Amino acid sequence: MQISGTVLKIFLETEKDGFTERIIRINSFEKDQELDIYCYNKLAFRAGFLNIGEPVTFEIVLRGISVGKKQETQIVLVKPIKPNLILTKDHPIVGVEWIRKDSRIPK
Repeated sequence: MQISGTVLKIFLETEKDGFTERIIRINSFEKDQELDIYCYNKLAFRAGFLNIGEPVTFEIVLRGISVGKKQETQIVLVKPIKPNLILTKDHPIVGVEWIRKDSRIPK
């Protein structure tokens, strides 16, 4: 399943149940509504390199979670499709470890 939209907010990484979690809030193109996309572990780190206002397309999976006595549906990122979020250490910027490969400055 895929979802597309524009990035509205990128939350900080948090630790939850032994996992690194980050929430990306997007405005969905399909339904014109704000949706929270949950990212875990390596994807949580990579998602931190998105830009506010950037159009995105994600492969997602829906997961049912219990919240008290209710069931809620959580949207979980499986794979970023656009942008691909490939990171690199091959860049000339001093003091920065990782950058997005598509934003790399030629040497």
